[in-house]
Amino acid sequence: MLQCSLFSLGCAFGFSPPEQAVHLTALRALKIAQRRLRPEVRSRLLAVSSSRTDASLTPDAWRFVFFDAGTSGKCRVVTVAAHTSSEHPDTVEAFSAEKNDGAAALPTLVQNKWIVDSDAALELIRQESKLKGVKAAQYRLEQPRSGKEATWVIDLFDAPGEPLARFQIGARTGSVFRLDLHAHAA
Repeated sequence: MLQCSLFSLGCAFGFSPPEQAVHLTALRALKIAQRRLRPEVRSRLLAVSSSRTDASLTPDAWRFVFFDAGTSGKCRVVTVAAHTSSEHPDTVEAFSAEKNDGAAALPTLVQNKWIVDSDAALELIRQESKLKGVKAAQYRLEQPRSGKEATWVIDLFDAPGEPLARFQIGARTGSVFRLDLHAHAA
């Protein structure tokens, strides 16, 4: 009984349980991140990203960007690592490429239709492609402006950091597409 109480207390302060420390998926990390935010900000998720450089390719930290009209930067960035979470209010740097549109114009990720978690997306890629020499991965969850399904974009890199492949995985359907690396380089 005491263990349950301590476990609940740890969750209340943003710490993940021991089994999540090893395998912190994006959806688990999102639940931790949302505990740090006001209810009206929780639903305005704009971006999810992470990267990992080891053989597992499984991230142990996630970065979430939420729209927050109540801050001067119009967004909040919450970083969730295996054992901690931190909030960075008034952050504009996440939108430096979007200065003309601003954070309010970015499409909000529809969280209740996000079914395929980061670990499942990686597993779908592994089933689809037998790439050799992968040493790093970069994860991004994107919501197209057209309102279509949100997609994971996962870039895979070799040891020197050269891009090997880019995949797009539907966050609702799990459909996997291999993208042309040169199409996004421009």
